[in-house]
Amino acid sequence: MPSNHRTKLRHHLVQNILKSLCILASILFYRDRRHGDWLYEKMRRPESYLYQALNVFCHLMGKPRVFKIVSLVVEPVYGCNLSCSYCWHSITHFFEHKSKRPRFMTWDVFKRMVDQAPPSVESLAFALIGEPLLHPDIYSMIDYAHAKGLRTVLYTNGTLLSGSAQTRLADSALDVLVISVEPDEPNSLKHRGVRLQTLLSKIDGFLSVKPKTMEVKLSMVVHADNVNAIRSMERRYKGRIDHIKLSPMIRYNGTHSAQPCIEPWRGSLGVLTSGDVTPCCVSAGYWPITIGNIMDMDLESIANGREFENFLTSMITSGRPEICHRCRAFQTRGIPLRVPSLSGGSHVSL
Repeated sequence: MPSNHRTKLRHHLVQNILKSLCILASILFYRDRRHGDWLYEKMRRPESYLYQALNVFCHLMGKPRVFKIVSLVVEPVYGCNLSCSYCWHSITHFFEHKSKRPRFMTWDVFKRMVDQAPPSVESLAFALIGEPLLHPDIYSMIDYAHAKGLRTVLYTNGTLLSGSAQTRLADSALDVLVISVEPDEPNSLKHRGVRLQTLLSKIDGFLSVKPKTMEVKLSMVVHADNVNAIRSMERRYKGRIDHIKLSPMIRYNGTHSAQPCIEPWRGSLGVLTSGDVTPCCVSAGYWPITIGNIMDMDLESIANGREFENFLTSMITSGRPEICHRCRAFQTRGIPLRVPSLSGGSHVSL
């Protein structure tokens, strides 16, 4: 058997094992296998799984530290061309302290973040509170991160996925494209102000030009209005896309302490347009929990710094910030939580 064929078989076997580990972790933490894709998307190296296992061990043992950071979430744009009813950027009545930060991340901030990424970081996702395709340098950002050896993922609302944007994205070094949709026309018009058929035609157009190596996935924010319509979208794209992600709607209207979640121990840091670093992507749309700024400190120092340690200590000792006490996810049968608790405590439905 040729050596290159043996190498491919070995790689295929390793990836199947890692994917199975992700499914097992999803069942243990979320009580549902479908969230395994969130893990596998950002981790393809065996050592990343060891780092994550040690991160979870730190959480279980009540240690205020994260062993290694394995992924970054960057916010290239703080703002959007849509105003979805459930988006953290749009809902001002929950955000009395709504964050003020630059609309666009500068190239200097982005380059510094990528150049500072610790060796343990495997993937970089363009996401958080904004539409990444609005950034004029987004394609250069993707290619620069790829050139530095990072796996790249981009989350978009899909409305700009046409014309030159479609071509340039297909020609970029992007590994995964995740497109947010509603499952039917009434919900798309009500919650996003977008005709679903128009959006689906753009998705179909991109599927016809994207390279075979690029994964395309759909993402749905699950709420009371659309929970019964999800299967229709699953049927439409069965076998045509790589996965459909379900992300329960988050609200900050809790009135009592929630169970401590594992979010800060998941080995991921978010970097806002300002360069501020947050250990919780969920907090980015409210009053971001920040543990440093990459223009003042390097990422390795921030990940191992006093601010992060103090925050993790507050999560362990129930001295959590107000937004952590108020954070609640939509919950119903068959829909796993976005930020599960390892303690198995109860959660509030919205």
